[in-house]
Amino acid sequence: MDNARAMAPPTADLPKDKQEGVQFALKLSRALHIYGAPANRLEAVMNVLSQEMGLKAHSMAMPTALMVSFDLPGEDGYAHLYRLHRNEQDFDKLARLDQLWNEVVDKRMTPADGIRKIDEIDEQPPLYGRALQMLCFGLSSAAASIFFGGGPNEMILAGAAGFVLGLFLMVAGPRQELLGLHELLGAALVAVTAAGGAHIMDGADADVATLAGLIVLLPGFSMTIAVSELAQRNLVSGTARLAWSALLLMMLTFGVLAGRTAIDQLIGITPYVDPGSPWKPWVTHGAIGIAGVTLGILFQAQKRDLPWITLAVFAPFLALQAGIAELGRELGVFLSALIVGAGSNLYARALDRPATITRLPGILVLVPGSLGFLSITELMKDGGDPLRGLQDGFAVFSVALALVTGLLVSNAIIPPRKAL
Repeated sequence: MDNARAMAPPTADLPKDKQEGVQFALKLSRALHIYGAPANRLEAVMNVLSQEMGLKAHSMAMPTALMVSFDLPGEDGYAHLYRLHRNEQDFDKLARLDQLWNEVVDKRMTPADGIRKIDEIDEQPPLYGRALQMLCFGLSSAAASIFFGGGPNEMILAGAAGFVLGLFLMVAGPRQELLGLHELLGAALVAVTAAGGAHIMDGADADVATLAGLIVLLPGFSMTIAVSELAQRNLVSGTARLAWSALLLMMLTFGVLAGRTAIDQLIGITPYVDPGSPWKPWVTHGAIGIAGVTLGILFQAQKRDLPWITLAVFAPFLALQAGIAELGRELGVFLSALIVGAGSNLYARALDRPATITRLPGILVLVPGSLGFLSITELMKDGGDPLRGLQDGFAVFSVALALVTGLLVSNAIIPPRKAL
């Protein structure tokens, strides 16, 4: 399943059902870690699962590691340590693992059968093919350009930049020699496409097109989860995730500046044309619907979940617009996060699905990552405004805190169906 190593303790003294229970719990926790479960949720899953199976587990999850121990005879003094490098957002496999957990806990499936089923789930190919995913990269970026105030030219450029980014990630993803460079090189390609396209079109807002083209790579969700983990005293995971998000923002910014500089040196200064008047409301609403569907496909959501993901994107965005107009940015974000969290918990309760499936896309449209990107850009580029960069940097944390507060309050109002 992963390039993971475990210090496996001798479990010969355990009854067979306990041995299988330990193996199932370990394998399920690794799979959930890989396919997008945050650290705090993963630890909660392990606690609930161990109680249901009589294992009494202690777990500690981090972005790239997982440690689990059991209070059982033969397990005393042993901890299972896994080093996990894979981290994918695959809603299809996450939903299948959630259903598998239900079946084992309800004793409709034995842990031994559950172990084999996890291997089958892991080996399944992606739900959607590469061609459709590349198309969705372009469509989601084109739709995002409207959110950032872009006009028709910016929509075209953002769509082209997103498509190029998707093509690059599909081709370069499996290549180990590019490990750690995907974000930097992808950002450079997006910047080159946006700036080069602005020359061809004889003017456009290349900044808007670039930001929209990078929308899928911006670590807004990671930053929000990091602050959430810190707020819930999961200090190791929260600090590591926050540090990675900050580094990712700097890598994206460096890639964009490198790509823009290359175009300026080879072709000339990128021409700028104001996007002009905003789109009509129906265009914006249509773009939100497109963004919901394309994000669902990019995250490999099952078709039955696509309408709910679209609703999860649509409702908080409208609430954000109304909230900012009436209450200000922070309270508007808080209201939107409250809607996302409460709605996702209701979805999970009603349909017996992981709340992450609707919560993640809903949070993405609130994009604290875009503010972080703009902040780093202002601080790094020649002629940038350091004061504005610092202001945007502080705004990132205030928006992330508003998001986290909204999610925590939503959990208090409508508790989750279960840990996941």
